[in-house]
Amino acid sequence: MNQITQVAVLIVGGLSFCAGILLISRNGWLTMRYTLGWLFVGVCIMIGGLLTGLVGPIADFIGVSSNALVIAVAAIAFLALTVQLSITVSGLLERTRTLAERNALLEQRIEALRAADPNPSPRRGRE
Repeated sequence: MNQITQVAVLIVGGLSFCAGILLISRNGWLTMRYTLGWLFVGVCIMIGGLLTGLVGPIADFIGVSSNALVIAVAAIAFLALTVQLSITVSGLLERTRTLAERNALLEQRIEALRAADPNPSPRRGRE
């Protein structure tokens, strides 16, 4: 496959990826925060397509094969994405734990109020 074909395939692939992400986001399955993150990945795919001519010289300078360089860059990008998602999940778990604790405290207060007044009137107003 010649270089022009590679660039075209990567650009079309990146555009297709971005279109899919926008469709998923439009259906409400993905929040704006993650939509922007995944759109950034799609743009990186397209930019990578434009920079395919630089892979060979950079790989030669570093002393690795072109395939190894591409795989290493992709692995680093996905590791960074995984760390970002792990941070988000950790924050959500903390918020969930806090909400569960607050809910338990509220239930405890309600039970204490019920125990103090076993026959509450249906409506209490100012007297």
